[in-house]
Amino acid sequence: MPNLPTATAKKSPNERRAVLEAQRARLDLRIRALTAQERERSRREDARAKIILGGALLAFFRREPVAARALVPRLLPLVAERDRDLVARFFENSG
Repeated sequence: MPNLPTATAKKSPNERRAVLEAQRARLDLRIRALTAQERERSRREDARAKIILGGALLAFFRREPVAARALVPRLLPLVAERDRDLVARFFENSG
């Protein structure tokens, strides 16, 4: 029986290196995709939490207008400067 090259024939160091680098490139792509998915999931969860907390705070302020008048001035410095007028007007109109 003649010695025929098989699929398991020993590869040269350059061929093995090329295979490993191709595997690394595929893994790097998968890692980047997973990182992007995690970042997007985290961003969605953060936005959802803010919406839920904002709604709860608004409901509380509607039920407790005295608390709203006391807390809104303390909360406004925590609001982005570009949004403060809008938030202040909202509470002026709702109270």
